[in-house]
Amino acid sequence: MNLTELYANPQEVSFLHSRYYVEGCLVGACACPEIPLPDVWLPWVIKQHNQIQNAAQADQITNELFNYFKHCLAQMNNNTLVIPEYVKYSGEFEKDRPLREWCKGLLMAHSAREQFWQGAWRKMQKQDPQQAPQMAKDLKHCLLMFSTFADPKETLRDAEAKSLEQAQALRENMPLIAQSLNDTLTTYVDLAGKLATYLPNQFETFKQD
Repeated sequence: MNLTELYANPQEVSFLHSRYYVEGCLVGACACPEIPLPDVWLPWVIKQHNQIQNAAQADQITNELFNYFKHCLAQMNNNTLVIPEYVKYSGEFEKDRPLREWCKGLLMAHSAREQFWQGAWRKMQKQDPQQAPQMAKDLKHCLLMFSTFADPKETLRDAEAKSLEQAQALRENMPLIAQSLNDTLTTYVDLAGKLATYLPNQFETFKQD
């Protein structure tokens, strides 16, 4: 399932962020130790407010988004969540737009819920401090990966400022590095799931269809 049908008529959803951004955003909302309710994440996907024409349109869009949100949650629970087919790196700016937008959406959701990640993290450190070093390393790696492909040009510019030789090596290896994005997402979701165990009953609200 994806949001292709919702975006079939671009004029109807012109006030929303791009499909790729929104799908990444909703994945990021789901992959949070303390899962946000729709009234929290709905504003994240809106680019221009006060543009909805009527209540029927609002209901349709909200339902489509919430169905996708529940779909992602179900995949997380079943360990079947994978990155979309369009999340691929080519090295060409326009072709890589879906990848950039998806990563930006996910990172925005993470940033918006950072205090809840931190809250769950503190509980984990109190109860199982031995878990913290590896989990911190894994989370840092995940966020670095998503940030890298949210803005590959900026990543390469930063690398060039440090070392032209290292920047060239990074440029050559970016396609290979991108192939591990699915593993990165799996690790990120696993981390959220582990932290959620310190905040019980986080999934109960969304178990009903």
